[in-house]
Amino acid sequence: MNNNLINETGSKKITKFDLVKAYWMWNFFSHANYNYERLQATGFVQQMAHIIKKLYGDNPDEFKACIKRHMQFFNTEPYFGGVINGLVIAMEEDKANGAPITGDMIGSIKTGLMGPFAGVGDTIWQGTLNPIFLAFGVTLASSGNILGPVIYAILMLICLWGLGYFMFMRGYKLGKIGIQELMQGN
Repeated sequence: MNNNLINETGSKKITKFDLVKAYWMWNFFSHANYNYERLQATGFVQQMAHIIKKLYGDNPDEFKACIKRHMQFFNTEPYFGGVINGLVIAMEEDKANGAPITGDMIGSIKTGLMGPFAGVGDTIWQGTLNPIFLAFGVTLASSGNILGPVIYAILMLICLWGLGYFMFMRGYKLGKIGIQELMQGN
């Protein structure tokens, strides 16, 4: 096994850098290649590519199975729904380290959570924050202030990226805690 894939305890470990990289890859690729068969699946695999290689790079069969598992239909709101991505990364890490987690379990978690998180996330962005920030920006712009659209864009990016980052990392942390409790029978 490649020594840079394992930590000092002999287990495969996802680092903070890996998570941050996955978060930014998800931000930039979640909507990059929509199609009617899989929607965000290719973006999901793109954000997972370096993680899949780190976890399963020494096992070609598991590597292929992981890519195939994540190329299944996936569609959620990308920022609030990022909690799913973090949770899946935690599950894949535990699976790669021998936890009794199946690919079907991971797929079921993704499928079961994508709708609810999409509904909540869409409501937050399109139903609440976007109208508030637009009202503020349009008010400034209608009085001739060029900063109206700039302030709108900055406020949206701060909220999207801030909440998105929090949810992504929270998903990973909750995934680690939840899987450990599940394995201990609590």
